[in-house]
Amino acid sequence: MTDNFSGDTKTHFDPAQPPEQHDAPAIVPRIVLPKDEIPPPRTLVDDASDWVPAVKPIDIKRYTSPEFHQAEIEKMWSRTWQFGVWSGDIPNAGDIYVYRNVGQSVIIVRQRDGSVKAFRNSCLHRGRELCTEKTHQEQLRCPYHAFTWSLEGDLKWIPAQWDFPQIDRAGFSLPEVRVEEWNGFFFINMDKNAPSLHSYLGKMVDQWKDWDWSDRYRSVTVERKLNCNWKAAMDAFIETLHVYSSHPEAALLTPDTATQYDMYPDEPHFSRFHSIVGWASANLSPEPSQQEVLDSYTSVYLPEMFGTPEGDLSEGESAREALRRIAVQVYRDRMGLDVSQMPNSELLDGTEYLIFPHFLIWPSTSNPLVYRFRPGETPDSCLWETSLYLKYEGEQPAPGPIVKLDVGEPMRDIPELGYVGPILQQDCDNLEFIQNGMKASGTGVLEVARYQEARIRHYHETIDRYLAN
Repeated sequence: MTDNFSGDTKTHFDPAQPPEQHDAPAIVPRIVLPKDEIPPPRTLVDDASDWVPAVKPIDIKRYTSPEFHQAEIEKMWSRTWQFGVWSGDIPNAGDIYVYRNVGQSVIIVRQRDGSVKAFRNSCLHRGRELCTEKTHQEQLRCPYHAFTWSLEGDLKWIPAQWDFPQIDRAGFSLPEVRVEEWNGFFFINMDKNAPSLHSYLGKMVDQWKDWDWSDRYRSVTVERKLNCNWKAAMDAFIETLHVYSSHPEAALLTPDTATQYDMYPDEPHFSRFHSIVGWASANLSPEPSQQEVLDSYTSVYLPEMFGTPEGDLSEGESAREALRRIAVQVYRDRMGLDVSQMPNSELLDGTEYLIFPHFLIWPSTSNPLVYRFRPGETPDSCLWETSLYLKYEGEQPAPGPIVKLDVGEPMRDIPELGYVGPILQQDCDNLEFIQNGMKASGTGVLEVARYQEARIRHYHETIDRYLAN
């Protein structure tokens, strides 16, 4: 046991004298994954990519300009596939989810045959929303004047029908919205002429064949309002460069500047990263011991094991091997799950995909996170959602709560988030101040890293594709 370990990086990190880094470190997943005893999903090795978009500054007006905000609404949000609802949140016929974004309101409705339809959430009489929140109904009845449609969207009843001679009952169905499913997630698209969702996702569909989410349930969702642009919020979660400074307790666990980032020149609608756990940041000096790496995990996430024989390395054992041993035990003892045949890439590491424009999903068991970002009414605000999708065995648990937080309300205190809450709070602590900082810029541009922040440039290029057409 390391005597001076305190659960942080203070013995290896001097903010006043950070280590100089002139040469790029090796991409750690490419070193570690081929050596893991249980092979990772083939895509993490076979589809590793060295391509990055051209390096160029990003105009800050893309985050602050009302005109750019409006252009995104009119030309991008109106034509892209947006995550609407998880299948487990509308399991039964008549279950309805209300999805709102950029002034549009859509109801996503489970049908009696098990399929799903989506409609514009507007009564064809006087325009009131048919539903205002997640609900269950046997038919779609407007609360204002009781115009009624079936779950399939067909007109069923008109009050004072004699006074509406202009209405053709056969042609007075609710306007449908495109809705398609991928991996249990239903996406909507306001553009009737958009390509299919699977075409939109491209090779990502094949990359996900090794991940099965049929044994997941949504244990919690936290909706947090932020006073920053939706892209500024999302940017914080598609790179690990910020870990060393913003999440210092994790710097002993993950090689923040040696994450693998994968983008493809012919795939504008997704990107990904893979970050190893059990390998310390190159920013730390002196290099921590393997026991310190292990201690950094147990002291923060499993304090009952810190300082015990279970939390110590066995002879010849690496921190990554010990983390696997501990994880298998914890999943068995606390959740009744046998993960002994699960690869380290899923059991320990973090893989994250971005589905353009606003959906982030972590397929791994260790980080069962889904993020969704939606713009506010101005470029200076947004809604950030964080959900946990946990594995289960036996009967599927009911979906967990949806917790709504206003600007400034802490995420660290949400019990259902567990250890994730304090980490997300650290991100909030940055995001609350980023919009004013951008507006105060003296250069008017953001200078992002060639490799580690390439995913930011990648999705900005995709935005430009939509704005140009």
